[in-house]
Amino acid sequence: MVETVWRPKRPRNLTEAQRVAKLQKDSEYEIAIQNLSTSFYQKKRTAGVTAEEEDTYKQAKAQLWNDYLEWAKANGLYEEVTPEQQLAEAEAGLMEQLDEVNQLRVELQRKPFELKERM
Repeated sequence: MVETVWRPKRPRNLTEAQRVAKLQKDSEYEIAIQNLSTSFYQKKRTAGVTAEEEDTYKQAKAQLWNDYLEWAKANGLYEEVTPEQQLAEAEAGLMEQLDEVNQLRVELQRKPFELKERM
């Protein structure tokens, strides 16, 4: 089953307040990742890390991202894309590609492709 997906809005579609908040949150996220990674990799280089410590690091990093993503969704920085919208966009892309291919085929004196929906 196709699920609803989330994608970031384009910066030009954000309000000024959203852009400012995003820059602040991006900075906080990057600092948190750097702090987490610096201590992990420093220990990895000097004393080594166990598989458990590596898993803990990966989980902490994933949690930072999940927290950021939930904040971004809640603050309107991402847009929900329904399965119907995904299908419409995919079909539009397919039609564009088909048009380009058919232009080339005509120039090469070949029969254009025809797209038919199966029932």
